[in-house]
Amino acid sequence: MDAATVGAAILGANSILLLALAWAIGVLGHVRLVNNYRAHPERYPDAQGLGRWMGFTLGAGGLSFGLCALAWGARAIGEDQAGLWVGATALLLVAFAFGGLARYRRVPPASAGTSKGR
Repeated sequence: MDAATVGAAILGANSILLLALAWAIGVLGHVRLVNNYRAHPERYPDAQGLGRWMGFTLGAGGLSFGLCALAWGARAIGEDQAGLWVGATALLLVAFAFGGLARYRRVPPASAGTSKGR
């Protein structure tokens, strides 16, 4: 077995893992799998929205990794193109995951000494 076949198989396995996590978080509602939510659930009042966001994000990343694994395994793309594809997908996954955490996080109330009426 050559390196491209092994790399595509590992990438495909990671794709399946991400799709399973997307299903567990987004569909089954296991939001406690999201690390920030597990540590501070009181900061995220819309747990269902956060779960949906993370489910879609992880699902899209899993699909992208899976398509890349298929293309690389079928020799439709080379190792350099697969690396760029995986790198871009990983960066977008991180950006959208942090974006979801920021979007659904409750903004803490302003301190008592800084009210607008003063």
